[in-house]
Amino acid sequence: MEKLQLLYEQMIEDTELMQELEDIIHYSAEALKETVKTGASIYEFVEEQLEIIPIGLLPLDTKEGYFFLRSGNTRNTHIYHYRLSIFEKHDEKYRSIKTVFLDQYRYGISHTYENLKINLIRQYSDLPHPAVYALETNLRFPIDETLLPIAKRRLVKYITEQAA
Repeated sequence: MEKLQLLYEQMIEDTELMQELEDIIHYSAEALKETVKTGASIYEFVEEQLEIIPIGLLPLDTKEGYFFLRSGNTRNTHIYHYRLSIFEKHDEKYRSIKTVFLDQYRYGISHTYENLKINLIRQYSDLPHPAVYALETNLRFPIDETLLPIAKRRLVKYITEQAA
């Protein structure tokens, strides 16, 4: 064990390469902190712009249902099935959400959220009275890369708060 420690110390002390690597790591760590800080501020901005609207009457059990996702002033509405689950780890409870993309519709006079909910109930009879939410923002964001991950976390938080 002593030999291993001596070899380790000797490797670090006697090369310029190790000092150069350490300088690179310190520089990268600072750059990474800035990138994470920028990403966190973008996340918070998108989350603030996202509005959640319950569609129709909600059931008592909202752990499974559907949500509609719409970005900007486009009429394209993405429809997802979701299922919440709770798991415990070291005396802490965590919530996860599993989503499946179902379809995309054009939101409009004949395709309102209420009509879409009725169509979902007819099409998927395994959920006779599902929880349905619309998540929308007036600003345009990429759906898969930006809006969907934030919408999922926001929906989990919203459902948890409503259940409490």
